[in-house]
Amino acid sequence: MATLIPSYEKILSLKVKPEEGELHLLKFLDSHLDESFEVYFNPFMNGDRPDIVVMRKGQGVLIIEVKDYELDSYQLDDKKNWKVKNQNFNIKSPISQALKYKDNLFELHIENLLEKKIKDIRHFNIVSCAVYFHNANSDKINDFLIEPFKHDKNYLTFLKYNIDLIGRDNLNEMDFNALLINRYLKSERPSFLFTDDIYNSFKRFLKPPIHLKEQGQDIHYSPKQLEIIYDATRKEQRIKGVVGLGKTTVLAARAVQAHKRTKGNVLILTYNITLRNYIKDKISQVREEFAWENFVISNYHLFINSELNNLGIPVKVPEGFNELSEEEKDQHFEKEYYSNKQLFVDNKDKIKPYNVILIDEIQDYKRVWMEIIKECFLAENGEYVLFGDVKQNIYNNKTDSRDVSTNVRGVTELKNCFRSDFKIKDLAILYQKDIFKDKYEIDTFNQKTQTLELAFERNQQGSINYIYLQDADSVSTLYTIIHENAINKDIPPNDITILGNSTSLLKKFEAYYRYSSNERTNTMFETYEMVYRMGLNYLKNEKPEWLKEGIILMNRQNDRTETKAYNQLSILFTLNDLFTEYPDRFKDKMNIYCEKYSTNLAKFQSYLEKYKSEISDFKKDFGPSRQTSNLKMIRNNKKIHFHMNSGTVKISTIHSFKGWECETIFLILENLNFQMTFDEILYTGITRSRANLILINYGNKDYHNKIKGLIEQVK
Repeated sequence: MATLIPSYEKILSLKVKPEEGELHLLKFLDSHLDESFEVYFNPFMNGDRPDIVVMRKGQGVLIIEVKDYELDSYQLDDKKNWKVKNQNFNIKSPISQALKYKDNLFELHIENLLEKKIKDIRHFNIVSCAVYFHNANSDKINDFLIEPFKHDKNYLTFLKYNIDLIGRDNLNEMDFNALLINRYLKSERPSFLFTDDIYNSFKRFLKPPIHLKEQGQDIHYSPKQLEIIYDATRKEQRIKGVVGLGKTTVLAARAVQAHKRTKGNVLILTYNITLRNYIKDKISQVREEFAWENFVISNYHLFINSELNNLGIPVKVPEGFNELSEEEKDQHFEKEYYSNKQLFVDNKDKIKPYNVILIDEIQDYKRVWMEIIKECFLAENGEYVLFGDVKQNIYNNKTDSRDVSTNVRGVTELKNCFRSDFKIKDLAILYQKDIFKDKYEIDTFNQKTQTLELAFERNQQGSINYIYLQDADSVSTLYTIIHENAINKDIPPNDITILGNSTSLLKKFEAYYRYSSNERTNTMFETYEMVYRMGLNYLKNEKPEWLKEGIILMNRQNDRTETKAYNQLSILFTLNDLFTEYPDRFKDKMNIYCEKYSTNLAKFQSYLEKYKSEISDFKKDFGPSRQTSNLKMIRNNKKIHFHMNSGTVKISTIHSFKGWECETIFLILENLNFQMTFDEILYTGITRSRANLILINYGNKDYHNKIKGLIEQVK
């Protein structure tokens, strides 16, 4: 018998009973698979809800979408879109649904899996997909999905390599065994790709462990915090407060207590995707016992994407979509899906509601998003609590009487700042009074404490430094400043974060820092090597001459695959970009890596010169501007799996780091034409520091005049 998770008895006792097809398939899998096969029914994959996932250690994973469709009630158009006969609407293809769950495992859910796929595409095969049609046999499925398109070779090839179609008559030992063998879930030897560490990552995700009370910490909450955490009478609340008030700590504790009160599922939404692990860490600190599977933590857009797939709502793109700008594409999806309240109202009967919904960073939410979440995803009599700070309104959302406009009446305010002994709090006060005085209400913080501090001229902890550089190379100068501070003050890399507004500068600095210091970094964006590697992946099938010679140069032409050659070329291309701009610093590094990869610097430079034009065209054709969708996917993945205590220097945009804190912040202010909300962005960056702030201004005179005097008052 297979290992069913949950057990068959628990499945039958669920509030929402399995569909007939799901129950039939579960019985078949249970009786025909041995205990080495783990069969997960409706695993709660942080918002994704596939029907059945089969996993076998050392072999792989199979996602099965189950449909009780009567195929006679549907039809396919010439683009293979599913339509309900005699009705004027489409449904999402169950094939697309299953494949979306697979994509999300790589792009969102399983740490390091996307990077492994980029470096070696064969990793994508460790997860397979199938659709089981309970009310159709294999001939019926063939007549519906294959026969009408038998002349479309690309479509048939796509089906062959990406999906298995299972009819009710295929649920027999011979057919299903053949499927398992074909998808490598049955093999004479273990998969060298589906390693134990990847298997364990899948297992923790599909069936997260119970959080034990002993794993939490003794946290001393203020009386006001305790009131918010344990208040069961006020189902709706809006919480706001000063910087450093422990807002996320309160949110986490409220989430756990609300789950214990309601015995239901909790949805925690942010705007900034990077906060997921931060919130999860805060929930881990709560000294209570609870099941992690009851908590979904996501940002608004990813949550809506998952729900569209769960509900089988097809995402359509208009004619000429690829010719639209990124801004126009975003506007299309915003109008048709993310802000389309009627779409979710029409599908409300299919939505599985949450007993508790908590939204952080509410200042970043559009009012219609709040309405969609509250009216369509909150269970009757459920708890709905909002947290936010209008002074971090970096997206210029609508305000009401100098505050965030929300769908909750009244405000509960927290005023106790846990950084009141630090200079960074004083800078935040001065910044608000000087720059926000005509726009927002100024936080009072601990008014009595401030008065005492002024009366006794109390020395505050931490440090604030300001550096103005009119003409300097931003990358090399920044590296020198950071290394001097880190070494002279003995600051460990784990306590350092570099924040800026421009990804292009940060990406260049990251490569400079990594190869100069020989230290790893933790970023929320792609590295140069990843961009080059993805570009090379596009050329694998029809390799140009320059790539063939590059593979020979790496002495990889006899390998079973050329994966290592692609990875090595990506590294050498990145290093050469640095070497070209900073020859004295990176010459030795180039020599070391060339020899490491079975060549030498002279040969590699000769190769670059020979194919100068072709490699230049490659960089243009497959550079960042041509891989926007891939880069967005990588950045989401990096943000989702961002951890503060990685032991390394963190490098991020201010936007992506919003909500996080670090002991020492190096904040870069570039000489750019900033948008109208940069006052809020800069305030957000400043307040990310727990103790020490080094603000480095590269020639921005406007903000030099704004900020210098404020900093001098608290230094």
